[in-house]
Amino acid sequence: MTRIALFLLAVLAGLGLLVWAARDLPPPSSVRFAAGIENGGYWRIAERYREVLARDGIDLVLIPTAGSVENARLLEEERAEAALLQGGVEAAGGIETLGAVFTEPLLIFVRADGLAVPTNVARWRGLRIAAGAPGSGTRAAAESFRAAAGLPEDGNAFLPLSGADAAAAILAGDVDAALFVAPLSAPYLADVLADPRVTLLQIDHLVALSRRMPQSVIVDVPSGAFDLDPPLPARDRRLLGLVARLAAVEGLHPAAVDRLVMAAFEIHGPGDVITEAGRFPSMEPASLPQDSYARDLIADGPSALGRFLPYWIVAQISRVAILLLPIVFLLLPLLRVLPGLYALGIRRRVFTHYARIREIDDEAGRTSDADRLERLRSELDSIDHQIAELNLPLAYRDYAYDARMHIDLLQTRIDAKRSRPS
Repeated sequence: MTRIALFLLAVLAGLGLLVWAARDLPPPSSVRFAAGIENGGYWRIAERYREVLARDGIDLVLIPTAGSVENARLLEEERAEAALLQGGVEAAGGIETLGAVFTEPLLIFVRADGLAVPTNVARWRGLRIAAGAPGSGTRAAAESFRAAAGLPEDGNAFLPLSGADAAAAILAGDVDAALFVAPLSAPYLADVLADPRVTLLQIDHLVALSRRMPQSVIVDVPSGAFDLDPPLPARDRRLLGLVARLAAVEGLHPAAVDRLVMAAFEIHGPGDVITEAGRFPSMEPASLPQDSYARDLIADGPSALGRFLPYWIVAQISRVAILLLPIVFLLLPLLRVLPGLYALGIRRRVFTHYARIREIDDEAGRTSDADRLERLRSELDSIDHQIAELNLPLAYRDYAYDARMHIDLLQTRIDAKRSRPS
């Protein structure tokens, strides 16, 4: 009976959670997405996400920004609900990762016909460097790169040029070097790679630099990664790279999380020329708190319920399951302890009379007074009646039978003592 009651209690709790989750069961009609510079590399990827989510009637509203730093700020201010964040860009509380999604190489272009730029970056001095606009991920990476290389802040001129502006500056010879942290699909990279006056710098001591830069990795860029005829780059390159993340505000609708993660599988799962298939999406590296539903979706794949139910219902069921797990872990010990506590409570209803029964037994053994024995026997009748009236479960009635049998034996002894001649 107890186990059935506990099971029913758990079922009711689960139904209560389902009702609570059903408040916002339907998926949102739109999601605001901080997408970086308009027509830049992140923007192009965001457009692919918008196409995928549109199949399910979700409008991904792209918000143009200066880059990853501004993307993170919009999430913090809840002016955006999801965004792409470059590796190494910090974010405040209330932002969760939906998974790492692709690796961006740190590309350093220099003029082949200009000032010789050392491959040991610790020796850079007096250079004009296009290092990303304020608010961009490239600027954040450039500052991290400068610190990792041990360069003094005033040793070089870090100019606030990003994307197409930085590409135009290196092509025009207005800068000695240009830093880009961008997907290989970024449109402004094509002209830079194709110009013979510009070369992709192969820097030294990559491992040491990578260990000093948060969330950086070393990536192999094969010859022809950007173009095969002519091959761009002309030779294989080993570069620093940063792992970009798909991030969202904490508490984003589970249906939106589901669609964003599944879009990440479709867009990034096949890999690219610097990433093997199946590498992304992933929860490694995890520099942000992980959305629990996204984590399970990446680890286990779509639920089998998706064959029978709409994705947005499956997402809510999964969310409720996640919420129920702590309750289940709490209930399991109770399922073991409560039956014993219940049995103890039942026995106590009977055994509470034994203290007085023992006192009557002791007193009856010490007295021969007929009136006193009569009162003791009358009291035993009252106790016997009280025990008989107890409404005990069938499995515990033997406690009452044993007590009444003890009372009957004591009454018999008292009657025998009363019948003896004085």
